[in-house]
Amino acid sequence: MLAHIAAHPGVEARGIARAVGAPERVVARNLSRLTEDGLVFMVEDDVHPALRSYRLAT
Repeated sequence: MLAHIAAHPGVEARGIARAVGAPERVVARNLSRLTEDGLVFMVEDDVHPALRSYRLAT
């Protein structure tokens, strides 16, 4: 997941799920953990929660 996010900054959870071949709920759980750990951050531009995108933390 981290490699895909690094290669595709601003990717949505749905796109990550497709790329890694995992269910969206599994990706969402892992994104939550990665966000809590400070490795990625969620871009919240007043969009629907399903359309929020992710980037690597700097």
